[in-house]
Amino acid sequence: MPGCKPLSKLTRPLLAGVFTLLLPLLFARPAGAQMSSVECGTDNLIANRLPSAQQDVHGDARLATDNKAAPEGAQWDAPGTGIFLDTPAGTVTYDLGVVRSVSAFMLQADANDSYKVFGATENTPSSFKLLTEIESVVNVGHGLRTRPVRIDPTALRYVRIGEPLGDGSYSISEFQVYCQAPNPFPPKLATVDAPPAKVIEAPWYEISKWFANDESARFEMVLALVAMFLLIWGIKLERQGRPHHYGLFRDGMLALIGITSFFCYFNFGMWHFPNRIHQWDTFHYYVGSKYFNELSYDRLYECVAVADSEAPGLRRRVELRKVMNLRTNMMEGTQQILAHPEDCKGHFSAPRWEEFKRDVAHFRGKHDVKRWEEAQTDHGYNGSPVWNILGTTLSNTGPANDAQINWLTWIDPLFIVGITFLAWWAFGWRTTCVALAVFATNFPSRFYWTGGAFLRWDWLFYFVGGICLIKKDRPMLGGFFLGYSTLLRIFPLFVFTGPVVVALRQLWGTHAPDDPHWLVRVPDLGWKVVTAKSGAERTVPELVWNQIRIYKPQPFTTLRAFITRIDKRYLRLFVGAALAVGTLMPLSLVTSSGIGGYRAFIFNTQKHKETPLTNHMGLRTVMTYSPSEAGRSLQNSRHEDPWGVWKRAKVATFKRRIPLYLLFVAGFGALLFASLRVTEPWIACSMGSMMIVIGIELTCYYYSFLFATTFLYSKRKEAGAILLGVTAATGLIDWAPTKYLPSTGPLANFRISQWLDEQYMLMSVVTLVGFVWIMYLFAQGESASEPARVARTVGASRAAPSSNRGNRSSGGGGRNKRRRR
Repeated sequence: MPGCKPLSKLTRPLLAGVFTLLLPLLFARPAGAQMSSVECGTDNLIANRLPSAQQDVHGDARLATDNKAAPEGAQWDAPGTGIFLDTPAGTVTYDLGVVRSVSAFMLQADANDSYKVFGATENTPSSFKLLTEIESVVNVGHGLRTRPVRIDPTALRYVRIGEPLGDGSYSISEFQVYCQAPNPFPPKLATVDAPPAKVIEAPWYEISKWFANDESARFEMVLALVAMFLLIWGIKLERQGRPHHYGLFRDGMLALIGITSFFCYFNFGMWHFPNRIHQWDTFHYYVGSKYFNELSYDRLYECVAVADSEAPGLRRRVELRKVMNLRTNMMEGTQQILAHPEDCKGHFSAPRWEEFKRDVAHFRGKHDVKRWEEAQTDHGYNGSPVWNILGTTLSNTGPANDAQINWLTWIDPLFIVGITFLAWWAFGWRTTCVALAVFATNFPSRFYWTGGAFLRWDWLFYFVGGICLIKKDRPMLGGFFLGYSTLLRIFPLFVFTGPVVVALRQLWGTHAPDDPHWLVRVPDLGWKVVTAKSGAERTVPELVWNQIRIYKPQPFTTLRAFITRIDKRYLRLFVGAALAVGTLMPLSLVTSSGIGGYRAFIFNTQKHKETPLTNHMGLRTVMTYSPSEAGRSLQNSRHEDPWGVWKRAKVATFKRRIPLYLLFVAGFGALLFASLRVTEPWIACSMGSMMIVIGIELTCYYYSFLFATTFLYSKRKEAGAILLGVTAATGLIDWAPTKYLPSTGPLANFRISQWLDEQYMLMSVVTLVGFVWIMYLFAQGESASEPARVARTVGASRAAPSSNRGNRSSGGGGRNKRRRR
């Protein structure tokens, strides 16, 4: 190159040598990040080690790693057993000396607390990442309990355990770390003397001793089965032409089931075993509505974190907290929130902020530490602006205290009493008893979810009450109730699909057989009678093709003539709903920050619509399911948002399957159209309620709307039996009795998953099957249990010796002997 002198013969080898010496240094990893070449064995990597650091801990640190354990169930604070963590920020850190592969931990600690395990290759605060959370095992027993945990092999030098959540009293008697878990695992350790935990048990005669949440769920399942078989028995007797056979006994049983169901829903006064008030849910809806102008839909957890951080002794706990970001529905830390408290406090006046802190302190005191931290990971306050009319008004009647919260949470049980009396008034006691049985035994909508909370059943009262009013020929007031219910929770809007379908049919016009039409062939499920070699007859299903007429629209001369084709009851229903919108929405502007509140609500609703939850139910839940994308495969507690990957996978899968989803929606819509041959508006509304499952994905507890769907029992008894079969199946899915089958081999395929996302998917399936069955029955026309149908069934028998035999030979459905559809 011009202007450059060539390197001398001596310079070249000198530079090459220097480069060779520097090369390993240039590309070397930090010393802390180099993996040790020590063999991966089964020895305890921290045996007899002292902590390299600790925080908020007292006691002899040697006891936590001395390879000795207390007897299982020993007193949590027995002397000479371990160390004690003074606060939820307490931690103990161990240095392994070099980076090692770690895949297992063994912890013996207080049973009713959970503990987090962190790991890092460097001893800096930002390097420590959550490896696992060792859960409470109080369901196994009290006192000190051993918990083995395995994780994917991870390179670590520093291991930290602590940040407990529980009852506020924390202790660790032994902690061990392994490169490879020993066999057996956990290993057998020498034990030290320690007294057993002192546990005060309820006497045998107290109901709480043998009747708790799980036992209640099993009782509800059995109750649903008993009620279902009672209805099936009655249907069979009616088809045999003996509708009054054992009538008094069957009526008595039905009344007993109805009364039992009413009290069963409230767990016979045991409520939440034993608390009546749902503090978690009440916290969200009380605080969210009371301070809506300051919090909107996205600042609840942020402002609670700031309020907690200003309470004495809670700052460190808040620094360790994970909260749900209510703008993205993803889990995040609180570092940015605490760094900028003005982002929250700027929305409050000084007196209002002090009031907010007092109310937060009240609810914080009603939760244990773990429960309060978990409450900040929910999905915030989601009441509509119209809900705020009453919610904001009532919550601002005074400061949060036991007396105020107590009377506010008694409003919801009054709603349940109200819908019971409304159903009795409109449909009679028999239908009411069946509706109560379905309502009380449906596992997804148990008292567990929203019972004992603040105004969580108002939408159900207006939803059920609206249909009852329509049944009693008050369609305008009924429409107002249904409109109010829709404005409270949005999804009741789908109840109007039934009336809209009927109105469209009426606008299409009436037709004579010879009017212009199209002929279309459609598949149908038929039944035929076959005779076995023994001469016995039985009915079997078969696929048949029917040719149906689709009439062309009837011409009209004037718009008035066109509109008057619609039954006036439907017009009044629609007018009532419009009045609800026209009166309640303007009124809600006062309590919901004006138009801005509606903008925030629309954004919040859209956000939740695109956020999958493990307890979601509906057609979309079924359509987005893939075994490889189930929670058991994608949930990872080591991530900041353990369900983040699962959520994103569900959203992506739905986008790919939208065409298939829309095809199913069209199929259900066509089935609804075929089933609505009658003109009674209340039937159209009850049938329309089933479209909720099709049109939107809801959290499971909103499936209490089945109360209104059950009104179809008064038209066709089969509907009640089917819905009770559905609720019994949901209880069976929760129970998952097949969990006792082997986990390997051919029987493993019959195991019902115990992961919530898969269980609620299965519950969605059985609900959809039940609804399709009911729609199909209504599409077939008149009920087989009606006297006229029974008479035709008897008359259509082929020279049978008796009417009973004739019914059996025709399958009990009122069709001819060869086939019925």
